[in-house]
Amino acid sequence: MGLVGDACHVASGTTHYEWDGVPAIWRSAIWFPVMLSSAVLAAAWAGERAGLPAVRMRRRLDALTGAAAILGLYALTAALRGEPVTVSVALTAAVAVVIFARWDPSPRTLALALAAAVLGPLVEIAIVEIGAASYAPDADDLGGVAPWLPCLYFAAGAVAGGMWSAIGRDGESR
Repeated sequence: MGLVGDACHVASGTTHYEWDGVPAIWRSAIWFPVMLSSAVLAAAWAGERAGLPAVRMRRRLDALTGAAAILGLYALTAALRGEPVTVSVALTAAVAVVIFARWDPSPRTLALALAAAVLGPLVEIAIVEIGAASYAPDADDLGGVAPWLPCLYFAAGAVAGGMWSAIGRDGESR
């Protein structure tokens, strides 16, 4: 879902990959899906170790709907290009909180989501700093990246934390 979401960002002009000659997968530099899938796998593994989801067990269909919710938020952030920062951050934050609350509103999921909200944008800031990618001038107010990015990572971290259980065990009891 992240690759489709990133394609939305590239299509809207929100994100641009700078390094010439790097192979691409559906408009994203080849290293992007590798980094993203590694981050999702790490969050899912951390969530499994933390006993997530804590509120209720998830099944494979829940994993699909959780991923679809993240894709919807990703597409929303692409559609918000050019909107005032206050509007885009308020809207993405509200949707991210709803995703968290519907997925697993537990303290452990909150901790994982907050960690993702900090670490994800920091990694993207580093990517921008080394010149591998850039954000549009109207979407780079947070250290060169979009100010709504922590909201997107917050929601993604919340959902990813419960994926291991949902997919690996189809939500069966531990």
